[in-house]
Amino acid sequence: MKALLLSLFLSLNVFAADPFELTEDELNPESQEVLIKKPEKYLRHESMIYDLNTNLGIKDQRRFTGGDRNRFSLAGHVSGDYEHLRDILGIEANYMRRSTRYHQMWYGAQIFRHKTYFDAISQNQTASAQTGSEGSFQRPGNVDNNVLGIGLGVGYRFKLLLDFYPTEDVFESVDVFVNAIQLDETFIDETYKGYGLSANYGIHKRTSTSYFYGGKFSYNVASVTRSAIAGEKKSDRSLSLGWLSFAFELGFFY
Repeated sequence: MKALLLSLFLSLNVFAADPFELTEDELNPESQEVLIKKPEKYLRHESMIYDLNTNLGIKDQRRFTGGDRNRFSLAGHVSGDYEHLRDILGIEANYMRRSTRYHQMWYGAQIFRHKTYFDAISQNQTASAQTGSEGSFQRPGNVDNNVLGIGLGVGYRFKLLLDFYPTEDVFESVDVFVNAIQLDETFIDETYKGYGLSANYGIHKRTSTSYFYGGKFSYNVASVTRSAIAGEKKSDRSLSLGWLSFAFELGFFY
């Protein structure tokens, strides 16, 4: 996992230093500049998006996606295990703002809440006779849990698919968030708190100059701890969490 996150951060730095990066003066071009003057620079990572005029049946209100500044989305999550999709059911809200210095980079915040089964996100510690320790709580796999996460992160939007399939309205994105996590565990009726990471990969289709929809995979890891009982050590009251989910996402740029 550490190697995956390291490679992701390194790739973000490489992309940010792209020689085709637009300058501040080039960020809001006229349509003719995009289509005629320097299309290889403007359209390498971006597109010209149109709204459909339903009255006339034509496309109009052309907009350069390089002018996107803010992004808000809502997503519904299910388990990444296709045989047990309902093991994780959740909702997420996400806000991202484009960096003014590295124009393909975005930064922002997310909040999510998932209803899960215990064995979908964690596992019991080795059985122990020690009273109160995690080893003494051997939970059934279908115990209900609720996970709440709030995080800050960075992301990168790109169009790698264009190398294989020509398209102007489909974009890809990767982002990483550092989260504060709260786990409400119902078997022993305790609340666990800690920190974790989310790594996401998404593919989204622009349906107009503002709106989009798509899907993404989200991989999460976290370490959480409950309050001590009778002087327990931290290792005796901690849980490691990990899960993969798939989400359908709707949102808009403004």
